[in-house]
Amino acid sequence: MSNLPTPITDFILKLTDDTRSPAYLLVQDNGSLTEWGGNLPIYGIRDLEKERPAGEQVYFLEGLLPLEVSPTFLPYVKTDSGLYADIYLLRADEGTWVLFLDATFDARKRKAIQQKANDLSLYVVEQQREGEVLQQAKDELEELVERRTNALAKANFQLKLELEERQRVEDALRASESKFRRVAESNMIGIIFWDLNGTVTDANDAFLEMLGYTREDLDEGRIKWDEITRPELRHLDTLAIQEMKETGASVPFEKQFIRKDGTRLPLLFGAALLEGSKHQTVCFALDLSKYK
Repeated sequence: MSNLPTPITDFILKLTDDTRSPAYLLVQDNGSLTEWGGNLPIYGIRDLEKERPAGEQVYFLEGLLPLEVSPTFLPYVKTDSGLYADIYLLRADEGTWVLFLDATFDARKRKAIQQKANDLSLYVVEQQREGEVLQQAKDELEELVERRTNALAKANFQLKLELEERQRVEDALRASESKFRRVAESNMIGIIFWDLNGTVTDANDAFLEMLGYTREDLDEGRIKWDEITRPELRHLDTLAIQEMKETGASVPFEKQFIRKDGTRLPLLFGAALLEGSKHQTVCFALDLSKYK
């Protein structure tokens, strides 16, 4: 903020004080608590004692100190009062400062968004599974029709029934495919298909627009999974892939993609293996920048 005018910085500090209820602790290198202030009681922190170990008085500090990486950020920590706080740990000459900022509103909003995204993910997976089941039924029925072609003269009536049944299955399959297509083409959320080797095979317009790519970029193979994923977050993909291999789907999680112009976009991301496949996945992506 060194380049901002003093009235602006003063306003920012007042806004933070009014809306985020800042509070702080100062912990010495030996772990003892020496100073505190701000609105600590709203986080359920009371009756602090100087020179007593901080970890014995503030539960989440146990094992975190001495600080190895500064600054360290702990988002959405649920405190004893039931509120959520963003916690920042900052190393300084006088010790480690622990800053509390109220994050209850964002935490609850995030939970609601995650629930909505999870519901959408389950719907997409269910529609895909239904389509696969109907496709399998259609394939089996076609095989049966082919086997009985040689007995057409003796089984004309039976064949007619089977053809009618085939039509019913095809109609149901088209209806299922139409439902999934409407979800993808409605562009309510980004939908993408890729394999576990990192090849992006298809995506709807919503996903392409989020990342600033064109349909031509997709068709010519210019969208690479390892290039649109932040390197430091690729371990999340590894965990999601392992979860899909074990359960068929991953729990939605937040990650950041790199847009075509190099900017970063926060997304809520979920994925599932296509039914019967060990490599092909269908995924959804919900732009979180609109909710931040």
